[in-house]
Amino acid sequence: MSSFVLFEAIDTVVSNIRRSVKSREHPEQPADLEKSHLVELEALFGKALLERALGLVYGKQPIVLYQTKSQTITLVEVPGSKIATFYKILHPGNFCSCESFRRLVLKEKHQPLCKHLLATRLALALNRTHKETLADDALVELKNQFARDCLHFMSPPIARGSEETRNS
Repeated sequence: MSSFVLFEAIDTVVSNIRRSVKSREHPEQPADLEKSHLVELEALFGKALLERALGLVYGKQPIVLYQTKSQTITLVEVPGSKIATFYKILHPGNFCSCESFRRLVLKEKHQPLCKHLLATRLALALNRTHKETLADDALVELKNQFARDCLHFMSPPIARGSEETRNS
């Protein structure tokens, strides 16, 4: 399956989830995935990746949605596996600075998304985010941190290692 077709299938499933949530009696309330959507998601991502993403969606640490009052800028912060590790995702977007994204998505092309990106899409569709409204300048600073994370992510590991050695 080409990546274009795969992303179109992902978008369709997420749109169907969003539509199901909006059709409920209280669409603003956090929702759970319907069994039919779980089956579709498992077919696209496999059981292991889906379970890891759902662990983030329903986990103890919230997925935080930062936005300005006008909701023109949106950034999502997703907890990582390690304590006090968070990944920022510019929404909408398909980039994460985690190691799995670098290795399994970009390098090996083994999967279309990492668990953080999948969790972001699902949490937003299911209204399972903790929303925080920030001043424009505060959100711009978060976006700048995101850009720094991206630059760090894109720099060669050897260069980062020598830089980290110099700074120690």
